[in-house]
Amino acid sequence: MADPMTSSANGAAANGLADATAALDPMAASARNAKASAADSIHEAADAAGKAPAALNDAAHSLLNAARTLLEGKTEVVVAKGQEVYGKVKERAVERFGDTDVLVREKPYVALGIVAVAGFLLGHMISSGRSQVVYLRDAR
Repeated sequence: MADPMTSSANGAAANGLADATAALDPMAASARNAKASAADSIHEAADAAGKAPAALNDAAHSLLNAARTLLEGKTEVVVAKGQEVYGKVKERAVERFGDTDVLVREKPYVALGIVAVAGFLLGHMISSGRSQVVYLRDAR
C-alpha cells in the first residue's frame, strides 16, 4: 500500500515542477528570441562588413578621379604658361642674335676682343677651383 504522505509529497512536487516549468517556458521563449535576434544581428554585421571593402574601393576611385581631373586642369594651365614664356624667350633670343650678328659684321675687332676677354675670364674661373701649389726642386 502506498503511503499517503509520500503520494501527497509526490503530487506537491509534481505540481511545483509543473508551476516551475510553466514559469520557465516564457523565459525560455524569450531566450530563444534573443538568440535568434543576436544571430540575425551577427549576419547583418557580417553582410555589412563584406560590403565595406567594395564601398571603400568605390570611394577611393571617386577620390582619385576627382584628384586626376583637378591635376589635369592645373597641368593644362602650367603648360599654357610655359609655352607663353618659351615664345617670349625665343623672340628675345632671335632679337639678340640679330643684334650680335650686326655687331660682328660692323665691328669684327671689337667682337673678337669681347670674345677673348670672356674666354680669359671663363678660363680663370674654371682654373681657380684647383689648388695653386708649386713644387720647387733644389738646384743640386
